[in-house]
Amino acid sequence: MHAHIGDLRSPRDLHRKPVTVENLITRLNEEGIDLAVVLPWPPCPEAVEFPGLFSEYPDIVSQVRAAIRRPDRLIPFGNADPRWGGNSASTDFSWLLERFVEMGCVGMGEVSANIYFDDPRAVNFFRQCGEWDLPVTIESTGPGEGHYGFIDDIGSPHLERLLIKVPDTIIIGHGPGFWADIGDGITIEEKSGYPQGPIRKEGAIPRLLREYPNLYADISAQSGYNALTRDREFGINFLNEFQDRLLFGTDVCFGDEEGRTRHLKYLKKLLEEGEITKKAFEKITYRNALKIMKRYHA
Repeated sequence: MHAHIGDLRSPRDLHRKPVTVENLITRLNEEGIDLAVVLPWPPCPEAVEFPGLFSEYPDIVSQVRAAIRRPDRLIPFGNADPRWGGNSASTDFSWLLERFVEMGCVGMGEVSANIYFDDPRAVNFFRQCGEWDLPVTIESTGPGEGHYGFIDDIGSPHLERLLIKVPDTIIIGHGPGFWADIGDGITIEEKSGYPQGPIRKEGAIPRLLREYPNLYADISAQSGYNALTRDREFGINFLNEFQDRLLFGTDVCFGDEEGRTRHLKYLKKLLEEGEITKKAFEKITYRNALKIMKRYHA
């Protein structure tokens, strides 16, 4: 549920290899993954620090078009910034969402505007995505400068207010600011990062998953992997309790071996050890995704 194509390198990692459609599909073949959701990136100005103008797919539309040429392996999402269309809380996004749907997009993301989750502009955008049956994958961070993604405080109060205001929109949590709150007692710095060590008391995310049926969680990237493995017993219990709300993803941003992720191998290991059932494994790796992508037809 979380793949990318294009040149996502920043000036800090120009030695890395961009992701092409071809090497993405090669990786899927090697890892035994049938289908991948392509999230075009980035729509928000805060994330633009890489030489995207040199990419084969330099913008959202070109990434969507690249994905729809391989419907046998790739599923396209659209993407947008809630500040588009006049930076107003009353912007009508129907024209934009209709165009994405016409192109074959079945969701939106990863939406990553550097504003609070419950900013009226965000609420307006998320509500309209729900009206079009488009689940939204989000990027998240904590307070302060130097990050990108939706802003929130410890305990995810702004995310909770968004969930309340847009009950008909499926929101897929992702990113450091989301997963840091799997455990209680984190610092402001950890809210934007990767807290370590045992989880002595659960944080906001388990509670939000229990209370809000429109919240799902994307386990991709280091943020998701860290949350599930920093405390093995807690992570296994989390996978089992929320097996109906978790979505497998990798969030691989580069086409080289260095960019491979450990998520699938870890899930398979837990399955072999009997820590999760085959039913839970299947829900996390594909059944939940098919359930929420109402516009997708294989």
